[in-house]
Amino acid sequence: MLKFDHDFIGREALQAKATEPHRKKVTLAWNGEDVARAFATLFTKPKGERAKYIDLPLSQYATWMYDQVRNQHGEVIGISTFCGYSSNEGKMLSLAMLDPAYAEPGTEVILVWGEPNGGSRKPSVEQHVQVELRATVGPVPYSAAAREYRGKVARH
Repeated sequence: MLKFDHDFIGREALQAKATEPHRKKVTLAWNGEDVARAFATLFTKPKGERAKYIDLPLSQYATWMYDQVRNQHGEVIGISTFCGYSSNEGKMLSLAMLDPAYAEPGTEVILVWGEPNGGSRKPSVEQHVQVELRATVGPVPYSAAAREYRGKVARH
């Protein structure tokens, strides 16, 4: 997306970055038990101790939301964005951009759901605590039918 045919501030840094591995777009399938546990806090915990509300079917609490994705050692390996419940798949799904080492379907990762420090000052975001949800890396698109359709259309 960048052209290096002219000078600009930061050109050398971007040229160096362009040679490094890029994150890959994947789908995260959230662990159903962890989602249910987070959702249950809405009814079992006092304000300020509840998980970030998971709105169904679409959980969009910010214009551009970016939740951390970590490996099993707690290292940040990417971001998750645009999440929602798929009735067809029976799962909460989100798009994610992950380091290539973790982008293989079937890889288990940890999604950190919610905002740090109890939430933000945005009136549309309630006070909450971040929760860790297990997730499994899957392909994009997640649905096998959509992948097959995309493959047929791409051949023509």
